[in-house]
Amino acid sequence: MTSPVMSPEAVPTPLAPSLPFRQILDEAVRQARRHFRRIYPYVAIPLVLVAGTVPLAQGFLYRNTLTGAAGRSDPAFARVMLGFGLFGLAMFAFMVVYGLSYGAMFAAATDALAGREISMRRSWGLMVRPRVFGTLVLLGLTVTVGFVLCVLPGIYLGLIYAFTVPVLVAESRFGTAAMTRSSELARYNPQRKFDSDPRLHVFVTVMVGTMLGYMINLLVQLPFILYQQWVVFHDMAGAQKTDPGEMMARLTWVQVPAQMLGMLTNTAVHLYVCFGLALLFFDLKSRKEGLDLEAAVANLVERHRARRQP
Repeated sequence: MTSPVMSPEAVPTPLAPSLPFRQILDEAVRQARRHFRRIYPYVAIPLVLVAGTVPLAQGFLYRNTLTGAAGRSDPAFARVMLGFGLFGLAMFAFMVVYGLSYGAMFAAATDALAGREISMRRSWGLMVRPRVFGTLVLLGLTVTVGFVLCVLPGIYLGLIYAFTVPVLVAESRFGTAAMTRSSELARYNPQRKFDSDPRLHVFVTVMVGTMLGYMINLLVQLPFILYQQWVVFHDMAGAQKTDPGEMMARLTWVQVPAQMLGMLTNTAVHLYVCFGLALLFFDLKSRKEGLDLEAAVANLVERHRARRQP
């Protein structure tokens, strides 16, 4: 007697059970520690170097644009434009390197969880490929436009497109196809429960990493912040007519190491976030593809039985 076969619509649950979210967070910590030396230095070093140029350009901008009560004449227009140009160039370079570094770190984490050998040269090379770079630019512009529209749309877009880089690495999809695939996985919630929604898991993972990064960054930069405040209040208490541009430029040598140390800690936290999101990606991918496979097999069996019937 042939056992009944359920139709694809009747399949209630995926083949592979979902990993407990707390287990995913714990596993992300373990994987980040395991692969720390293979990934972290090759991302942190370029980020620290480019991050140090931002306060230097900012100090040059303050020195050439702000005037105080010290009787200094207004700065020349050319020097003002040069200051703004250098600061804008430093910020642009930082944003580009930051995005590529985050993508390379995310790609390396995806390779590690997929069982492939970690190669940061390959990960960096992948990020500068035209199709991949174009996908990252499209992703960044989409999320930025969402943030401009009252912030909340940007947060939601960031949640559903959080798996774009793993899709690029693991499935070789690019552009809107990669973003659509990420959205499908992020919204895959067959149980229709709030606590099992992948978007909630992505939000919690990123929020935990963000809060942890802020706390560590504050502890690292606290001595520098206190020193800057002491300098400001010392000048004010001395009743000196301090030029604000000169004072801010004078504090540049404090801001540079503070910025670089902060970037070191943030990169370490981002490595944990990358492994957390990569684990979520592979968990969702295995469950969704398992369900799709079961549905496809059931559909084939139904068609075969229909053809055999007279």
